[in-house]
Amino acid sequence: HEALDRGINLIDTAPIYGLGHSEEIVGKAIRRRRDEAIVATKCGLLFPASPDELPSRCLKPESIIRECDASLHRLHVEVIDLYLCHWPDPNTPIKETMQALVELQVRGKIRAIGLSNFNIEQISLAREFGSVHCLQPNFSLLNRRAADDLLPYCREHDTAVIPYSPL
Repeated sequence: HEALDRGINLIDTAPIYGLGHSEEIVGKAIRRRRDEAIVATKCGLLFPASPDELPSRCLKPESIIRECDASLHRLHVEVIDLYLCHWPDPNTPIKETMQALVELQVRGKIRAIGLSNFNIEQISLAREFGSVHCLQPNFSLLNRRAADDLLPYCREHDTAVIPYSPL
């Protein structure tokens, strides 16, 4: 609430953060202030079966649809403002992933589509099948690689950027 009171209006979370707990906390926090918050969350990292496993990547359409519905429920919102693919999935064609995201947009479950950790080749291919509104690269004073290619690409294609790990 303090962040919203001070004009911070973007809340960026993901189901993998706390295995859904982060989205539940965000949902409770914005319940009576939904119109003040832009909610971004992600799909594509599945909960591991045990604590010693890493999450697997999955951007298959049925998984994206299921994950979106679960996020909507945990967040207690009718629509997700920005829905990002957390990491590329080498086992699912980008065309299928984008078709699922566009379907969610048409159904009114998400407003905008984003990609996190995708390279320019993957982003360009995704754009063949739908709009990519936002990219989320790792970018900081110590990791400036995005300045070489991703940031100029975003400028050229009028695509928003929300860097992660900026500090």
